[in-house]
Amino acid sequence: MDEQQQEDKTRAEPGRRKSRTLGQIALEVFSIVLGVLLALGVSEWQEKRNNAERAGVAVANVRAELESNLKLLEIIHPNNALIVDSIKSGEEDSQDENTFIPGVQIRSSAWQTLASTGLVNFVDYEILIELSQLYSMIDVYRTTSYAFIASNMNMAATATALDTSIDDKRFSQNFSSYFQMMTQVEEVLIDAHKNAISKIDGA
Repeated sequence: MDEQQQEDKTRAEPGRRKSRTLGQIALEVFSIVLGVLLALGVSEWQEKRNNAERAGVAVANVRAELESNLKLLEIIHPNNALIVDSIKSGEEDSQDENTFIPGVQIRSSAWQTLASTGLVNFVDYEILIELSQLYSMIDVYRTTSYAFIASNMNMAATATALDTSIDDKRFSQNFSSYFQMMTQVEEVLIDAHKNAISKIDGA
């Protein structure tokens, strides 16, 4: 079949030519849509991967914070427990060189940073629950510690204004229940810090 006959045949079958053109258009549209969907999928996967990496860094920062808190608690707790024991036994006079040390230096900034971002969605749920409970206890402990310091300062200011001195023995007796409660909380916090660190390491 020569070129002229082929052209005549094409003109005689306009529907067939039109059908082929629509198929090509449909294929092009499909290719474009598929390409866009693939690009979006890759972008979403990359974003999730980046967020997971950032969450990993944030959890590592929380772990370092927990290590620092644990060291602080392990320093102040024996001293505080010794004071409580001396008050219970009535030998607080022999502990004049020691004072009860509230752990106001215990930190939570790394946790607050993690909790204030969407990165918590990329942290293991069990670790998240463990950390949430631990830092809730830390908040209570630190708030109570600040309240004790404020009360102590108020007493000192009042004594200065009245030109009197604070009776250390009576002070210890008045706050003995507080000291005992705080040392018990410190024990719980020490165990909770160790458990949280272990859980993070095991993830």
